[in-house]
Amino acid sequence: MTELNQQIQEILSGVGYVVIPDVLSPEMAEEMRSQVLELARDCPREENRQRIYGLMYRDPQFAALVEHPQVFAIAQEILGDSLRLGGFSAHVLHGGASSMGIHVDYPYWAMEPPFPDRPVLEVQAIWMLEDFDEANGAPIFAPGSQTLCDSPDVKRFDRTARPVAGQAGSVVISHGLCWHDTGKNYTSKSRVSLLTNYTAKFIQPLEDFRYGCDRQALDQASPTLKHLLRYDFKPSTDPIYPLWE
Repeated sequence: MTELNQQIQEILSGVGYVVIPDVLSPEMAEEMRSQVLELARDCPREENRQRIYGLMYRDPQFAALVEHPQVFAIAQEILGDSLRLGGFSAHVLHGGASSMGIHVDYPYWAMEPPFPDRPVLEVQAIWMLEDFDEANGAPIFAPGSQTLCDSPDVKRFDRTARPVAGQAGSVVISHGLCWHDTGKNYTSKSRVSLLTNYTAKFIQPLEDFRYGCDRQALDQASPTLKHLLRYDFKPSTDPIYPLWE
């Protein structure tokens, strides 16, 4: 069995996630972390947490992450060639931030359980832009919960969940049905991650990528990025979208 197949099996029928180390160099992770914190100065803060949107057009290296071969290959194998980008944002947990709350990922949290086990509707990638540990709010996952196809059960989560730590530059790739939460940030330092949400083609995106769109830059983007951003759905002279191309 290849490493890719092992990773996919772990996500679908194992613990529900994998951690891939050293996807980014420590230097690149730190550079991106600094950029996110600079952008966060102009974004609202809620309970010591911030989400920063519109990163796609801020810097080419942000856009490059959504089609990074190590991560994209896993998402594509699970969701199929028609996968799209549902969301891409930064998440900042400032010192003292509380947990976010146990949840499944979009679009599952917008649906009524029990959830379908096939096809898979979402895969998430959490990019660690610094070392993640229990002290600064590493994500917490309930292993195997994606196989239950149900809303999170708090008692079961508390009994089975465990923090997923890693070094700067690591990526956690998880099944959208795997119950998880952010840990509390007990430190005085902000903890920064990037969140990539891949979905099936027929799912309404979580984020509107027309926001802050740089049309000239998008015209020059790779075919993969254009596909992920639904650029092939741009207006044309045809009355309907070319759904079967």
